[in-house]
Amino acid sequence: MASQTIPMGQYLFQRIKQLGTEHIIGVPGDFNLTLLDEIYKVSGLKWIGCCNELNGAYAADGYTRIKGSPGVLVTTYAVGELSAMNGVAGAYAEHAGMIHIVGMPARHLQKSRAMLHHTMKANMDHATYIHMADPIRETHAFLMDDKTIAEEIDRTIIACLRSRLPVYVYVPVDVVSVQVDAKRLETPLDTSVNNKDTKTEDEIVNSVLSLIEKASNPAILADVLGVRHGGRDLIRKLADLTQFPSFSTPLSKGVIDETKQYYNGVYNGKVSFPGVADSIEASDLVLNIGPLPSDSNTGGFTREIKDEHLIWLGHDFCKVQDQSFEGVHFLPVLKKLVAALESDTKKYNLPRPQKKERVGVPVLNDLRSGKIEQSYVWQRLGQFLKENDILLVESGTAQFGMPDSTFPPNVKLITQTFWSSIGFTVGACFGALIAAKEIKHTGRVVLIVGEGSLQMTVQEIGSYIRYGLKPIIFVINNNGYAIERAIHGPEQGYNDVSMMWDYQKMLEFFGARQDLGIKAKSRATKTVEELEAVLNDEEFASGDNYQLCEIYMDTFDYPWRLTEQISVSREKAKKAALTAPTGDV
Repeated sequence: MASQTIPMGQYLFQRIKQLGTEHIIGVPGDFNLTLLDEIYKVSGLKWIGCCNELNGAYAADGYTRIKGSPGVLVTTYAVGELSAMNGVAGAYAEHAGMIHIVGMPARHLQKSRAMLHHTMKANMDHATYIHMADPIRETHAFLMDDKTIAEEIDRTIIACLRSRLPVYVYVPVDVVSVQVDAKRLETPLDTSVNNKDTKTEDEIVNSVLSLIEKASNPAILADVLGVRHGGRDLIRKLADLTQFPSFSTPLSKGVIDETKQYYNGVYNGKVSFPGVADSIEASDLVLNIGPLPSDSNTGGFTREIKDEHLIWLGHDFCKVQDQSFEGVHFLPVLKKLVAALESDTKKYNLPRPQKKERVGVPVLNDLRSGKIEQSYVWQRLGQFLKENDILLVESGTAQFGMPDSTFPPNVKLITQTFWSSIGFTVGACFGALIAAKEIKHTGRVVLIVGEGSLQMTVQEIGSYIRYGLKPIIFVINNNGYAIERAIHGPEQGYNDVSMMWDYQKMLEFFGARQDLGIKAKSRATKTVEELEAVLNDEEFASGDNYQLCEIYMDTFDYPWRLTEQISVSREKAKKAALTAPTGDV
């Protein structure tokens, strides 16, 4: 007969395993060590260590974006959890819901306010750090009461899956072995997203259907929160079913198959290719799914879609023209909408191919020789990509450059245009590699990172090699923080980074060496001819071994989208200053 109880630590990790998560990421510390022991007792669950907690949070974020089920990060009290906070905040901003588990001092030590290491002063409330994390999580479980431990774990995990936001579980050392009801594990957690009022859903769907039926020039604008909240397949189905002119945003690039005739490009307000903004803004009905209307995702707030033409399907409210529906999640609405259209395509005149020729992608710079330029390199790197690749694009010039490229089908993009924490992709790539291994992903993992960003988080390259994970790495070497130079102080020393690093020896330093039986090749490219030789090399493109390509570019060469967005933002700031009351600028 099976035991009726189970240690809390095993209960927690069994629940996590039920979500489909197979690896726990983190850094050991004295307040989480006994908890980590419990991982090894759960069949099919493995520990995977990273170099520091910030990178661990980035990795959990990257894992979540690829796997769908939440990445799990385990840190220790205070020093570990605080180090991770920037990464958790980024996951909150961009809805990459992770589970952050923190090992804490024993309950009696917390109650007595013992002056332990990792506290800051005598008689300190040990929950101080818990309060610090409040703005960057959906909810948390502070496991102090034996009677509610299992219930609190379940509640917190469910909240993570439904909200797609980070959650915290705080585990005192003495709680790890507390026995909880094992029978609860027999009932799967209900993590489905449901709205309280299905009648409101139906009202929204009927209104949208009526507008689609009447519209002469409808369009789809698929944004990133549509992907984060589990709507990727539905969005693609809607686009295929209707064949309305479809657009992505900088953050959602790749969600629509860019090889399809109905795909019309990346809409980023005034910071869009010629014809893109004109096309979508001329539509008499725009289905905007999963919007994230930040400055860098809207061309500096220069979207010009009229409210009377807009259907806003968000994670926290929906809006049909001027009518708002607060607290309604788009996912059930989108499921009903797609089902209704699919069931009566004739009524809605579907598919409805666009009347005009689709907006094409201009070739910015067809270089054949000479030095490598921003206007050439991003579209060329786009041509290097293959179907099913996972692509990580670092904050900085890369995230403003890659929207110029055309993706092959089913490329999954990881970038952080909203939170924009430089160095993010190096850790996120680690998590993406782990997730790709779990799902037996057949495509490559490609990392594009600037040397300034790389210097922030470079240690995790060693983790790739430690665990046998093989991304293709491009290092953009342009002598410092190019994005900051473009914004302000192009020749100021604060935008410099060390140019003494030798990236050609980086893989070897981190362990990809012949004496260890690990094959790796690093190459530096300063001309178009040298870069073309690398990109056309079958061994490099295979991704079978560790490959690094360093791309040198001019210090003051910037992607046009970055320059344009800065110009737009400055112009808006200038106008605001002229119209603001004195003392209110």
